[in-house]
Amino acid sequence: MIRSFSLAVLAAACLSVAAHAQADEDELLRLPGQGEVRDDALRQRAQADRLKPGAGLFITFDADSNGRISRSEIDAGIPAAFEQADINEDGYLTALEQQDWARSLPTRDDSLANPFRFDPNLDRRVDIGEFTLVINNLGQDYADETSGEIIIADLKAPRPEREGRDRGDETASPQRQNRQRPNASRSFSH
Repeated sequence: MIRSFSLAVLAAACLSVAAHAQADEDELLRLPGQGEVRDDALRQRAQADRLKPGAGLFITFDADSNGRISRSEIDAGIPAAFEQADINEDGYLTALEQQDWARSLPTRDDSLANPFRFDPNLDRRVDIGEFTLVINNLGQDYADETSGEIIIADLKAPRPEREGRDRGDETASPQRQNRQRPNASRSFSH
């Protein structure tokens, strides 16, 4: 009897948590620093501090530095990027190779570090065909509708707004308001 009651309470708690998670599911969550340009030369070239997912990679494809990435530049850039990522030169990327490659990019881009993004058949290795498909699909999302080229100026990402930061504390979430303490010191010294 006690075991049944405990299981019922546990099930009710799980349902409550699931319902709360469902309500927040529609919110877009970004990791801190996501899209941040880490390379000064790229920051000047893109004239941006933040870029859309994958944009740092595409900017490296702009071989003639004209601010536009053509289909031929993408076709040349993809195999070069794959070759750079394939450290052991076996023709496949492992999850670790892919993550190391993504960390080497001039932007912080967790979307390119996600092994599942490039491995649709989940065989734990990415070949050049899978890699090409993902990069091409992403490029299509950013391509200009009239020219088909990717325009670097269009790859800028807006700075994410943080709740209550720029609009004053009266619009902050109740959880944030409860965490703030008036006259609290920010110093950690004794």
